[in-house]
Amino acid sequence: MLQQQIIDTRDAIKNISGLTVTGTYNGGYLYLNSRGFWMNNWSNFRRNGMFIWNMGHHHNDNIEQVEVLKGPASVLYGDVAPGGIMNFVTKKPLNYQYRRFELKVGEYGLLRPTLDISGPVNEKETLLYRLNATYERSNSFRDVVNNETVMLAPAFTWHITPKLSWNIEGLYKQDQRTGDPGIVSPDGTFEGVKRLPVSTFLGEPNATYGFGERNLFSTLSYRLGGTWTLRNQLYYSHTTRSPFNLYFSGEPDEAGNLARTQYFFHQWWKGYGANLDLMGEFTTGRIRHQVLLGAEHMYNGGQWTEGVDELLNTTINIYAPRYGEARMIADPMRWSTFESFYQRSGLYVQDQLATLDEKLQLLLGLRFNFTRQGEKYLQPEDAPAGHTNALNTPISPRIGLVYKPLEVLSLYGSYSQSYEMNGNDWIDPSLQISPTDASQLEVGLKSSLANNRLGITLSAFQLNKRNVYNWIDAPTEPTIDYISWTGQGGWATYQGGHHQSRGLELDLNGQPLPGLTLNATYAYIDAYVVEDPAYESGRQLEGNARNSGSLWANYAFQRRLKGLELGYGLFVKDRFYLSTANNPEELVAAYHSMDASIGYTYKQLSTRLNVTNFTNNIGYTGSYGVYEPLWVRRALLSVAVKF
Repeated sequence: MLQQQIIDTRDAIKNISGLTVTGTYNGGYLYLNSRGFWMNNWSNFRRNGMFIWNMGHHHNDNIEQVEVLKGPASVLYGDVAPGGIMNFVTKKPLNYQYRRFELKVGEYGLLRPTLDISGPVNEKETLLYRLNATYERSNSFRDVVNNETVMLAPAFTWHITPKLSWNIEGLYKQDQRTGDPGIVSPDGTFEGVKRLPVSTFLGEPNATYGFGERNLFSTLSYRLGGTWTLRNQLYYSHTTRSPFNLYFSGEPDEAGNLARTQYFFHQWWKGYGANLDLMGEFTTGRIRHQVLLGAEHMYNGGQWTEGVDELLNTTINIYAPRYGEARMIADPMRWSTFESFYQRSGLYVQDQLATLDEKLQLLLGLRFNFTRQGEKYLQPEDAPAGHTNALNTPISPRIGLVYKPLEVLSLYGSYSQSYEMNGNDWIDPSLQISPTDASQLEVGLKSSLANNRLGITLSAFQLNKRNVYNWIDAPTEPTIDYISWTGQGGWATYQGGHHQSRGLELDLNGQPLPGLTLNATYAYIDAYVVEDPAYESGRQLEGNARNSGSLWANYAFQRRLKGLELGYGLFVKDRFYLSTANNPEELVAAYHSMDASIGYTYKQLSTRLNVTNFTNNIGYTGSYGVYEPLWVRRALLSVAVKF
């Protein structure tokens, strides 16, 4: 992350096998695909293991690392979409004085000063603090688009006794950015979209996406003695967003005139949660046990306004867009009469058994779930007749086996089950949607080369989702058995599909030579329809690229030119379909980009220049007929000083 000067989640995840960006919500946050399936905005994202909504840009300068759990470990987190959990691990207070100021500047008006300070508060070093602060302002290669972000993240660690410690972290973030609806093809084909410059902006400058976070996290750890530890985590969050979106209604006419619909509302969410984990080790005969017992409870609820969903009174020309001519309507701020909520509780236990001098290990895990989702009406008389909330109480098992025939070779296999709560139908909120069931089978090997300096992981997996909840573009009433339909030219929801993903992943990382760090990935993923009410069997799932991969190498000179570093990266994504209908005219071409960096460190001063996509290749993401151009070539320069 430091070598590549990561400032956005999009750039971080391109170093992870099997994980790709499929688009954005009007530029407000990312849609991510893991092992062929979309990651669920409701349940697949965490900060330090605690729940967060995927409704904003999560990567901040208080993030130490980004973890993606793609195997059975993700089942610990309950109702998750198969494919993976993304966990953002924050920086913790240090027991020594640390001061670092960095200024990043770049093309398209990027200005990004950051401050990271930490150290002990008292002489005994039992009370530590850390503060990360960021301000970011930037334009974009997309006309008119810009963003402004402020972030403050204080943290404290108190070593109350040698056995008891308490960590408290806060986060304040305010993010405002121009809503970017993407672009459309003049003739409905992927080849046709190339006729438009990638800078073409078809939104409105005053249609913005606002996002704010006010979060507080607490972690209390107590060492009971020996190898046993008791840990309690608590969190409280308050999230707001104001998506002022424009989406395209139909296709442009021959002259390029395109109708747009305004979609604008306000929303707030508040949540709290707690978990309690007991971790430890013991032996029975020749078997060593690593045990985890835990319980968790979390609740998130919020309201949104009725908002505005209305066709604009004028069109925009895709070849020569003019802004400010459409009549934009203010949100009347009529809040919903209910609070939507999402509540999850769980009890979980796992035991990792090791025997035969650690050569054979068996993991057994079980989670008991209690999940409710629906609406809590502020006035009971407002509830529709017969209104109920969704309740699901499944048991999620997982099992894993590791065998080490050699000290540097491990063979493994695992099986896990999970589920996704679908809650209410998004067209008719009075209708409850049953959960989607999921399972995952994985086998693979882990090894190390070059005297343990280079690690390698090869995995093969099969994921299944059954009773899938989905929606389709429905200009006329669908012939399938649908749940809801918005009407002429709209959308329809349905449930009942079976989708499957099979694939291979290869990861290499380490330091094969002194000064040389290497990270390489490759993934082959075949994600397709087994059966579905709306799509033929065998269709590839939308947004899935069968092949993807990355390579990043960084060399730090060891003797002569010590302090100088050079880096190079190659990132590849195969072609993919805009929708599961697999229209051959909407097959998005494969894309690759190359990055380069040069850095120098002298004592407390360091500087680094990164150029991303230095060959200036043109690529796209997108879905349902809308394309989103990827970043063109961009240079970023940083200067940092420790003091």
